[in-house]
Parts: sequence; C-alpha cells; structure tokens
Amino acid sequence: MKAFVARNPVLTFVLLTLGLQFTIVGIVYVLLPPGEHLGMHPQLKMLFRLRVFGPLLFSVGITAWLEGKAGLRNLFGSFLHWRVPVGWYGVAFIWKFLFAYLGIGAVIVLLGHWPAVGFVVPGFLEGWVLNFPFIVGIAFVEETSWMKFCLTRLQMKYTAFVSVLILGNCWGMWYLPMVIIHEGVPPGYPIPVFHGCMLALTILLAWAYNSTRSGTVLLTMQIVSNTAFFIVPVLPEVTKDPSYVTGFSLVFMAMAVLIVLVYGTKDLARRPRARWDEDLEADTPEEGGGPAVVPDPVPVRS
Repeated sequence: MKAFVARNPVLTFVLLTLGLQFTIVGIVYVLLPPGEHLGMHPQLKMLFRLRVFGPLLFSVGITAWLEGKAGLRNLFGSFLHWRVPVGWYGVAFIWKFLFAYLGIGAVIVLLGHWPAVGFVVPGFLEGWVLNFPFIVGIAFVEETSWMKFCLTRLQMKYTAFVSVLILGNCWGMWYLPMVIIHEGVPPGYPIPVFHGCMLALTILLAWAYNSTRSGTVLLTMQIVSNTAFFIVPVLPEVTKDPSYVTGFSLVFMAMAVLIVLVYGTKDLARRPRARWDEDLEADTPEEGGGPAVVPDPVPVRS
C-alpha cells in the first residue's frame, strides 16, 4: 500500500478527497427535504461543513506518512516565503475585482444591461464579516492541498500546463456535486461556466506560485477571490441575471489563455516551474525568506 501511495500521491489524494466529498454531499442530498436549505437543518449543515477539511486532512496525512517532518515542513513552508516583489501583492489584491468589473463592463457594452443593484452589493459588509473566518480557512486548505501538495508534485512529471489541466479538472470535480445541489456555492452558476472558471483559477494560481514560490501570495489571492463576490454584483442570486457571472467568467478565462500564451506551457513563469522535491533537496535557505530553489535542469521556455 505505501509503495502505491509513494508512486501515486496525487492520485491517492484525489481519490480520497473526491470520495469523501461525493459521499458527504450525497448524504446531505438524500436527507435534505425537497425545497429546503441547509440553514434550516443545523446537523446536516455541520456534516456538510466537515467535508471542507478533507483535502487538508488527506494532504497532511499522506505527506506525514511518506516523508515525516521534512515533508510537513515542505508542505507548509511556502507560507513563510512572503518577501516577494510588492507587485505580486498588488496582483493578489486587485485581480478578482478587476476581472469582475471588466465582466460587468462587457455586459453593459454588448447587451446594454446595467446592474439593477448598482456596482456594489448593498449591505455586503455584514455578510462578509460573518463569513470571513471561513473565507480564510478555505483559502488555507485549498492552497495547501490543491496547489502546494498536488501542483508541485504533478510538475515533477509533467509540464505546468498539463499539470494545471489535470489539477483544474480534479478541483472542479470537487465542486461539481455542490453546484448540482445548489449548496456551498453561489446558486445559479451555470455548470460549464463554473468548471471553466476552476481551470482558469488553477492557471492563474500556478502562474503566481511558479513565479514567486509564495504560499502567502496565493493565500491572499484566494481570500480576495472569495471576498470579491460579496462586494461586486455578478452572482445570479444578487443580480437575478446570469449574464454578469458569465461575462466575468469569460474575461477570467480569456486572461488565463493570455497567461499561457505569454509565459509558455512548460513553466507558466519566467523561471523553472515549482517542484515538490526542490525544497526537500535544498540545504540552505534562500535569501529573502523561504526555502532554497533547486533549478529545473530543463531550460525555461517563455
């Protein structure tokens, strides 16, 4: 068993994570009375929320089993690598707002639809503050498990682009049952559009991580991503019009394609793509905080 997991850590993670996700969402779907929501059933809601920690549990468990303390230091070490060019924090803080408002602008220009609620969701602050601990928690779980654990391991075998295609589809599958039953994700989000956004998000985060090796930047990007939908009126439950979320999604996917074209499929960065083993093999810390980087022996192609 251990030999199989050592050869296939990402496959093992995906099977365990999707298995838990589909099981819990399936139980909730069967037990939830028709026409009712989880907020009306505290015990089901608690069970539903437990599935959020599955990816972190499995990534930590597999890492500890295979590599012990050194592996766990590697898994969480990127969050200590925060000293990167300040422009990356600028990207982290504005990207979702930029894409969302560009999407709204596209809908206004092409369809002549103006947001009925204005350009800011009314009364967003209360809901955002109430959900902020969960926003931070899910961002931490996702960047640790899907990006650091999975992406860097996949990039040891495949190009960055092939890695994100594999990972983005698996990550999208994790959300799929939630989209189908309209729980835990914004309601009214068309399934193909949502899945396309997950692929685009994986490309964007891979580009940022391969360029910076900073889990802190990725954590900020995810927190801002989940925050923006509380503020910018693009979700169908707010606008009563799916064209806004579709407009945002098309802008997002176009930007992801542009990243691939500009930075190349091999590394999605101007430096060699991040690998799981580079930090395990490093003996000295990199100047500026964070682990040393062992260069990829294959030359970078932009």
